[in-house]
Amino acid sequence: MERISSLEDSGGRTSEGDVEVLKDSIIGHLQRILNTRQGSVPIREDFGVPDFTNVAGSIATGSTREIEKSINEVIEKYEPRVKSPRISFKAQQDDVFSMRFELQGDIEVDDRRIPIQFMTAITPEGKVKIVT
Repeated sequence: MERISSLEDSGGRTSEGDVEVLKDSIIGHLQRILNTRQGSVPIREDFGVPDFTNVAGSIATGSTREIEKSINEVIEKYEPRVKSPRISFKAQQDDVFSMRFELQGDIEVDDRRIPIQFMTAITPEGKVKIVT
């Protein structure tokens, strides 16, 4: 609905301010998706991500690749406004109690692709936060 409303307000043209509104909308949607556990909603069994609460040993056991893959798959499937999403683990020396991943991709605005980059942090409680 946000996209339809935006098109009506701008007569089909997108301004730079609208790009920021689009990014904010995407961040909000991604946070809802990434904080939903698979199997917990009646929409679809695969909506959301696996439970990340047991990620403490993920770096040592090498399962960060599986987390990257899970996040990437859910973004490709449930957030189509992000084109060609790429997720990569970012090691943090100063915060050993959370895991950070970088999301890169593109959004399409007025037939042009605009690169985006967000950082996601998975807290020890398994919650995902997204920052720009």
